[in-house]
Order: sequence, then C-alpha cells, then structure tokens
Amino acid sequence: MRPVWDLLGRLRDDRHTQRLLTRYLLIGGFVFCLDVGSFQALLKAALFRPLATTVSFLIAISAHFTLNRFFNFRRFERSALAQARTYSVVAGVSLLLSIVIVEAGVRLLGLPPIVAKIIAVAVNVPVGFLGHRYLTFGAGIGVAVRRLRARSQQVP
Repeated sequence: MRPVWDLLGRLRDDRHTQRLLTRYLLIGGFVFCLDVGSFQALLKAALFRPLATTVSFLIAISAHFTLNRFFNFRRFERSALAQARTYSVVAGVSLLLSIVIVEAGVRLLGLPPIVAKIIAVAVNVPVGFLGHRYLTFGAGIGVAVRRLRARSQQVP
C-alpha cells in the first residue's frame, strides 16, 4: 500500500506529473467521445455488444496512443514499436476490465449499456495513466519487473 501513497504524494507535489495528468485527461476526454460515440453507433448498427465494446475500444486506443506519444508524454527513447507493444499490454488489461465492467453493469446491475461503458471508462482512467506513464512511455515492462524484483530482494 505504501507505493500507492508515495505515488499520490508525488502527484500532489510534482508539477511535471500534474501537467502530464492534465494533458492525459484532455486527450482522454477527446478519446472518450470517440470511444462512446463509436460504441453507440455500433450498437445502433445491431453489433453484438462485446464486439461493439471491442471495436470502439480499438478505435479509441489508436487515437490515444498517437496523441499521448506525440503531444503528452513525448518520450522517444524507446522505439514506437516497443512502446506500441507495451501499450498493447496495458490496453489489453484495460479492454478486459472494460468488458467485465460493461457486462456486469448490464447483466447484474441492469444498467443501460452506455452507462456501464461510462463507468468502465472512469475506472480505466487511473489504470491507463499509471500504466502508460510508467510502462508504455517509461522504461517498459521488462525494466519495471526487474526493478520490482530488485526492490523485493532488498527488503528484509
């Protein structure tokens, strides 16, 4: 739990991270409209709901990756391909989380699909920011895993 509190404290005190988060949220607002709009259009076209969720998600993450790479994080130390691979992992986790939330919201809670989709997006915002900030546009998954292993071996 300590790393979460450290991260929140850093966010409170670090102007650079605040600017990144602000731009991330602005890009996310645009992508949200793209995601929900395409989701609604696909539902009106009578596409199977999990497929509509997936297609709208893929449209959104393509725009999200490009905008965050060039206009927000601006990290080019790793190749675009390496970043895209890491982005795919983070986005895959977000996609699974999104499908679970939409389906649980509709089937278990009786929510309209669009309301369940909005909730899924809200849950995915912090997951995506942290994943993309520290993995996709950071050192990558392999380096992050090695750092975690090294830290766990240092703790008595």
